[in-house]
Amino acid sequence: MGSPPAAASDFDSRTNLERTRGLEDCVNRYHRLFENAPLVAYTLDDQLRTLYISPYCLKTFGYTDEEIQKDHLFWMRHIHPEDQQRVQLHRERYLKRGSSFNMEYKIVHRDQTVRHIINHTIPISHNNSIELIDGFVFDITTRKNLEDQLVLTERIKVLNDMSLGVAHEIRNPLTSIGGFARLLERRMARSDPSRPHLEIILKEVSRLEATVNRVLDGFKRIRLHLVPTDINAILARVINQLSHEFHHTGIELTTNLSNRIPHIELDRHLIEEGLRSIIKTSLRGMQQGGELTITTAPNLHYVVIEICGLCLNPGSLDRCQLFFPFYREPSFDGGIGIPLSQQIISQHGGNVVIKNGSKQESILMITLPMPRPSSK
Repeated sequence: MGSPPAAASDFDSRTNLERTRGLEDCVNRYHRLFENAPLVAYTLDDQLRTLYISPYCLKTFGYTDEEIQKDHLFWMRHIHPEDQQRVQLHRERYLKRGSSFNMEYKIVHRDQTVRHIINHTIPISHNNSIELIDGFVFDITTRKNLEDQLVLTERIKVLNDMSLGVAHEIRNPLTSIGGFARLLERRMARSDPSRPHLEIILKEVSRLEATVNRVLDGFKRIRLHLVPTDINAILARVINQLSHEFHHTGIELTTNLSNRIPHIELDRHLIEEGLRSIIKTSLRGMQQGGELTITTAPNLHYVVIEICGLCLNPGSLDRCQLFFPFYREPSFDGGIGIPLSQQIISQHGGNVVIKNGSKQESILMITLPMPRPSSK
């Protein structure tokens, strides 16, 4: 009579064991998911102290999970100063309601670079009191940079279209004014008291004609003579040519030129002229010295040239103005200029982008296409 209950007990034990193992497997799966996912999962207590944070925090914030758990002020300290008050007020308002919220804001990475994140917070309440806060952090810096670049590209396109239209509108009446003024100069006597005024008119007409021609030349398609080229050798030559300017301004230059870059199809002369103009413009904002790093590296489709450590003053050198056809550097020395340099790189299939770096510095990034693998 006692056997059936014993069998039932064994069955229940096996069932409980299987359930336990199933739960453990489920927990382990979720644990592996959070440990390896490209996002930061975290749990905080009601005082915003970190109880758990996934290892991806090292890439997003630059700190290990142990360091973050020890720092009880981390979730306020890591926020960019411009966003701290906004985030604090937003967080307090939603936590008071006990409701989840999404926030997009800037943080300061351990390496002092500015990153953009989305923080999704989920309060866990019991008896109308928050006990825990679960959340996820997504690094959206790449997306924000792409969005900024799209906006910048559109602004440049609009300004270029405007400048081209203005140049065409000015050119015809300016030609008439210049023609009549030169005809009058030939007929006017040297002793005529009005001659100095006419010479001023001719000087200003010539200046305006040069500006219009420069703008119109900037929209002409450049004919490239492509040959296999060592981009590192061109950079080294440009740096050597500008060595006296580095020394004069007290700039400490560091180069890190990758030896894994193959020869790429370039117009050697035009690329050299373009890189020289870009680097000289980079030096203009560093009259008080500083550190400049020039790096080359290959990726899947492009060779990337980064000039790090630029001190660009937004007041005098707007990122959009930099590539505007009317733009001229204050100390322009007769080179090809930044707008034409950008056009040369663009016609090679590359691009020029300015990004935020650490502190008040910026990074100028140039990309040039890698050679396509030949199909056999």
